[in-house]
Amino acid sequence: MSQSLDQIIVLEGVLNFRDMGGYKTNSGKLVKRNLFFRSANLAKLTLQDQQMLKRLGIKTIFDYRDDHEATHNPTPVMEGIQNIRIPAKGASSFKMPGAPKDGSVNFDFYKQVNADHFTKFYAQMPFNNPSFQRLMQLVKNENNLGLLHHCAVGKDRTGIGGTLILMLLDVPRETIMQEYLLTNRLLTPLVTKMAQQLKAAYPDADLTPFYEVMLANEKYLNAVFHEIDTRYESEADFLQDQFRISKEVRAELQVKYLE
Repeated sequence: MSQSLDQIIVLEGVLNFRDMGGYKTNSGKLVKRNLFFRSANLAKLTLQDQQMLKRLGIKTIFDYRDDHEATHNPTPVMEGIQNIRIPAKGASSFKMPGAPKDGSVNFDFYKQVNADHFTKFYAQMPFNNPSFQRLMQLVKNENNLGLLHHCAVGKDRTGIGGTLILMLLDVPRETIMQEYLLTNRLLTPLVTKMAQQLKAAYPDADLTPFYEVMLANEKYLNAVFHEIDTRYESEADFLQDQFRISKEVRAELQVKYLE
């Protein structure tokens, strides 16, 4: 886990911010730093945070959130940084709750969605999804980097986007899982605060559904890997079919983005 902790970047107004570089690939090379970043929503970016994004060389912000989430917690406009938003939720019927803005937490969502829902949610998201297809097109052009991708708390949709980027670069699945689970450490303050608020508002409530939704879970990401392996002979076939990234293009990108 120590390697993952090197990727953490502390901002004043944004949770779960980290550099996705520094991870070792199957070939023994490393993903270059300052190319790919991930985080929670950026609505509370301070001026100092915005200066940090510019120092990190971020040119593109990619937002997976739905319309109502982006309206509730809008991303500040920053000169020289393009902001692209394409919802990634896919065919799931539930409405994402977003990150709480005023400190209140609505328990209704957590009563409606459980671990089984989220497992299915993960399993369907990487396929025929315009959001991830656009993400991977951006990744193919180095002029779009550094790229920061995010959703509400930077866990589920961002977790899958991060998985796709690291898979493209031939990072082992065990390492991809480690990177995904780092979210739980970084979201601990938020999850603890929300749990306390829910317990105060609903003293008799079972918070199991809340934790199933708010914590990154190996089962969820393994559902993605399982679905890819079920539908395709290889990750290369998956990348070709879903994102039009051939083996040749993948190799070229690895030359550019690995060291």
